[in-house]
Amino acid sequence: MPASHNPTSAASQPSGHFSFTKQLSRVLVIPITILLTVFPPTTASLSVDNNNSVPNMHTAEPRTLATLVESVDCRNDNINLTLDLKPRDLQTIDCQSWIELAIPDDVGTTVEVPFVTPNQFPNNGPPSVWMTINGRYAGDQGVQMDTGSTGLTIGKGTWLEWFDGDWSKAVKYERGWKFLSSSKKLYSGHWVPTTLIFHGKSADGTRTNLLKAIVPILVFDTYYICPKFTNDQGSVCLAPTDQQTGNITGLYMGVGFGREQDGMVMCTPDKNPLLNVYEVNGQNVAGAGNPNKYHLGYIVRSDSLVWGLTAANTNGFRWMSLQKQPNASDYRDWAMATLQVSINNGRFRTGSILADTGVTQMYLSSPDVPKPIPPSYRISLKIPDVQGSLAGYVVTAKRVNNNATAESSISGTAPAYVGATNTAGIVSGPGGGVYERVFVNTGSRFWNGFEAAFDAAGGHWGVMRKIL
Repeated sequence: MPASHNPTSAASQPSGHFSFTKQLSRVLVIPITILLTVFPPTTASLSVDNNNSVPNMHTAEPRTLATLVESVDCRNDNINLTLDLKPRDLQTIDCQSWIELAIPDDVGTTVEVPFVTPNQFPNNGPPSVWMTINGRYAGDQGVQMDTGSTGLTIGKGTWLEWFDGDWSKAVKYERGWKFLSSSKKLYSGHWVPTTLIFHGKSADGTRTNLLKAIVPILVFDTYYICPKFTNDQGSVCLAPTDQQTGNITGLYMGVGFGREQDGMVMCTPDKNPLLNVYEVNGQNVAGAGNPNKYHLGYIVRSDSLVWGLTAANTNGFRWMSLQKQPNASDYRDWAMATLQVSINNGRFRTGSILADTGVTQMYLSSPDVPKPIPPSYRISLKIPDVQGSLAGYVVTAKRVNNNATAESSISGTAPAYVGATNTAGIVSGPGGGVYERVFVNTGSRFWNGFEAAFDAAGGHWGVMRKIL
């Protein structure tokens, strides 16, 4: 059935590896030297020396001796070591940007969920998967899968007319909302607990059951375009530029993580279908002591989704650690992955990355975005950072005859265009956001050059270059 981020009227009915020359066998370790020189009477000069650095990335900074009790973090160059300061002291630490993900060999529960139209994603839109929702098959065109949001979102009209929903029961559940910061769309409805089934198809076209999950899904009866949304508005937009209510139709599924950071405060792990699976290939995997051992997480490829991480299917990935969401009460609740961004060969700034299956364009926020936007500018991306970058590439944003386009240093990964926002001196993002926010939504064509994986159990995000 058609699955879209865009709601429609009730009259619209749903229809029926890049090979590494050397595999890493141990943690990548980059030595960094901390040089401390005492300046009388009370200050010290601190600098980080690294052969892989770029100009202007590491800058000597004077500090008072009394406050020089800090640490070194390779990803953002903050200093965090407790030091016994003496003149001419040199200290060397081991700095790791990428880590290994150790999964026991006896953990083998995994399943590959095919995409309905492999040739559509990643170039021409999001992937779709075959699904049954609330006991009704969603149709051969499948349901869109979006890593840029969390939870299944379905219009009231679609819920009632296609999936045998009961609105009198739906309204008894928690009122909720979901806000998409890139498109400024706000969906308002109720979180209704629902059983979902992911399907495959056999050679003769027969549907097979691959994964079963139970999650609350957002059945929305109101839709807004809300350019000035903040989370204190809750489920109501105070200044919409567009609004629809009633038996609205529409359907898509979000499987992303860390989306609370981007304004989706209700999009917690309990809403993610891939993190609440209880049956795989007809075998129960829920409950303590279950013999069907699995490592909770998933891999997104250009032609399929792989649920359940194993030592075999994660071979070749390099992993970065994720931070917990602030005040997280769920062990699966991880913040977005990080990267470093330089614009027009300027300084690298640390920010958040969203590898989004839902859009073909790139969204960029940085205080370094040129003002006004020139006909061409370069965006250098290092994931997770300059020192240990695997997923490093350069996107050149262009405008030719008023048509926005882009090029990339890695074949196939150029977004359709780049939408850029200069965040210098402003608070951006819903709910107060982050001061001078640095953020990159890569767009879906990222998957032409890479595979990406999320370790929900341990809090890691992995990347692997594809064979081109």
